[in-house]
Parts: sequence; C-alpha cells; structure tokens
Amino acid sequence: MKRLIPLAVIAGLGLAATALAAQTGRSADPYSVAEPNVSSGQVLRLQSSAPGCDNRSTTVRVTPPVGAVLGYVRVVVDGRQAARLTGVPRAASATVRVPRSGARVTATALTLGGQRLKTSRVYADCHSQPSPPPVGGGGEG
Repeated sequence: MKRLIPLAVIAGLGLAATALAAQTGRSADPYSVAEPNVSSGQVLRLQSSAPGCDNRSTTVRVTPPVGAVLGYVRVVVDGRQAARLTGVPRAASATVRVPRSGARVTATALTLGGQRLKTSRVYADCHSQPSPPPVGGGGEG
C-alpha cells in the first residue's frame, strides 16, 4: 500500500505536466504538430559581421519553430558543400571555414512540408591592407 501512494503522486504530476503542455500549445514531439509557414529569416541565420583574419570560420544557426521539421540543411561555401544536416526538428548549428580570400556562404533548407528556405552572405577577404604613409613633420631642414 505504501508503494502505491508515491506512484499515484508521480502519475498525477505526469498528467498535470501533459495538461500544461497541451494548454500552452507546446508538444514534446515536433513531428505531431502541424507545420507553420516559416520564412528564411526565422529559421536560418548567418553571422552578420565578417570573421576576422585570426578566426576564419562562421556559424550558421538553425532555429525551426515547433512543427517545422527540416528534412535537410545544406551549407555551401563558394559553390562547395561544407556541411549538411538532416532531420533537424530543433535548434542546431554548423560552423564552417571561410577562406582568407573571402567567400559567399549560402545556407538552404527544406521542411518536411516542402517549404524551401535560403539565406546567403558574402564575407570579404582579409588580405592585409597596406599601412597608410607616415604623417610628415614640419619640413625643417
């Protein structure tokens, strides 16, 4: 009898959590929620500032809303595939190398519902700039 009381309490807490999740519209399983309309800006994000010369990599952040499961996410750097993620139901990221000469980084995705997403950014080269000439003095001579 004493074992049944803790089990009943645990079961009651489980039911309360399920009711709360249903009330707030959140579900633990993103595959069971209807796919919302999404835009590329909502789901795919590239770093806004160009990486410095010391660290030539950039991160693509993927944040699908609940119900928008991505069949794949593809990251291309100057026409070459650098990363591919498949079956992305929740937030994820991929860090890719950007050449010193600069590059266009493009991220594309396809939801299981058939929505196509795409974002792209050009990262400038990081070749050293020539230093400006020294400012001259008064010209005494």
